Amino acid sequence: MFIPRQPVVDNQFCEYVETSTTGGVGGAVAHAGAAVYIGEFDAVAANTKLESLVTVFDGTNPGGTEQHLFGFLMQKIKTGYHEVHPAGYILKQDFGSSDAIAQAKYSTAGAIDGTQKVPVGVAHDGGIWDTTHYTSYDGSGDTDDVLNYAAINAGQILWVVDDDWGRLTSDATQAHADVIYPTFSEDDGSAEIGAGAAIVIKGVSAAKVNSTWNGQTLYPIRVKLLV
Repeated sequence: MFIPRQPVVDNQFCEYVETSTTGGVGGAVAHAGAAVYIGEFDAVAANTKLESLVTVFDGTNPGGTEQHLFGFLMQKIKTGYHEVHPAGYILKQDFGSSDAIAQAKYSTAGAIDGTQKVPVGVAHDGGIWDTTHYTSYDGSGDTDDVLNYAAINAGQILWVVDDDWGRLTSDATQAHADVIYPTFSEDDGSAEIGAGAAIVIKGVSAAKVNSTWNGQTLYPIRVKLLV
């Protein structure tokens, strides 16, 4: 049989993979808007191919192999508060929040050795979203302490930055080497046109990129997803 499913609903049944993050003070494991892939992961049991486990592109793909871009996290994922409160404790401000809270994972000796899998939503092709999870700089004259930020303009294609929490960028030279993007064939089938992760509908100035990157005033860009 071949049964249609509602993608937004079904994507709520994805789970973020277990991590080795041991700190438990509500710290970020992954950010909303981060690009993720799906598949088998070295850090967990061998049966993960049977589960909808996702993780962020962070430069540590299994075996260094390219992975297909699956979508973008709809929620921020953070740790529980087990360093300062009993395991499973939820703060009042978390009620009604869209954040996904990954609780502690324990070793056979009873020590905390990471976070458990946690249900998370994943956004896909065709959706239009506002996001602050991006960066853009032209690379000219950069130093270790100063980056020359570049504007993001409507119509630009966005890629995934290498080793930067699955963040999007308008600079193709920053594209993550291990991401497989969708491609489209030429009319005569002689070549393929490489695509990106999203196309910009509403951009921001270089100054706003700088402000967002530095965690001052956050200015979202509006994008249409291509995966």
